[in-house]
Amino acid sequence: MLLSISELIQQSWNNYLKTLRRFAPFLDVLLASFIIRYFLGFVGLYLNAYTKLSNLSVDLSITLVIIALSFLGIWTSLAIIKLTQLVQKNSTLPNFKESYIKTVHCIIPTFLLSLLVALIIITGSILFLIPGIIFAIWYYYVNYIIIFEEQTGLNNLKISKQLVVGRWFSMAIRIIIPKIVFLIGVIILSILIPEIIIKIFNPSSVKITLILELVRGIITILTLPLFIWSDTILYFNAKENPIVNTQSATK
Repeated sequence: MLLSISELIQQSWNNYLKTLRRFAPFLDVLLASFIIRYFLGFVGLYLNAYTKLSNLSVDLSITLVIIALSFLGIWTSLAIIKLTQLVQKNSTLPNFKESYIKTVHCIIPTFLLSLLVALIIITGSILFLIPGIIFAIWYYYVNYIIIFEEQTGLNNLKISKQLVVGRWFSMAIRIIIPKIVFLIGVIILSILIPEIIIKIFNPSSVKITLILELVRGIITILTLPLFIWSDTILYFNAKENPIVNTQSATK
């Protein structure tokens, strides 16, 4: 039997609090990457204005740094997802370095299967909106299967679909509603924290804009494991409670 939505939210929150310190080094990497990307624009403006470097070389250098940071961000997210699996299964946790080593092989398959799933969803949405929505839920766990099951082929599409078929709506609301609840909390924090900062320090309008973007980015990163936990818990809950084919069961 699938967990109720309230149980899923509660377990996700409890696991988030329990593992936040364990995930802190990975969140630090994401925060550092975000802050570097955040200030790259200012660095580019400075280099264009006060150095003899061409605009093309500056833009190219910044683009390469952004690509590298994006790659690191994806890799770090995969490492966090893997850790949620190990915690969920009470397995031995690797150290910081080993977490990256054990997920490096997942990066390219994740990228390729994400493109394939996106293409399937877009095609379904172009034909008619409903198929696109159905496909999005069917293949939601394709990339998680790469990490959890160490499978990198097209069979992941079938495995992900098998988790959902026969209970599409039940899975859909359990995938979506916890994230809406968490997102509401993120939005509230993103409004309250800048308001508190503004009232205390009374910054200029330009600084307010910078503060808003910085705070929103930091909150998004710090709450990322909460969203991942929701998916991890539901994945293993669905896997451990498969749909029983009544016809097969009676034979």
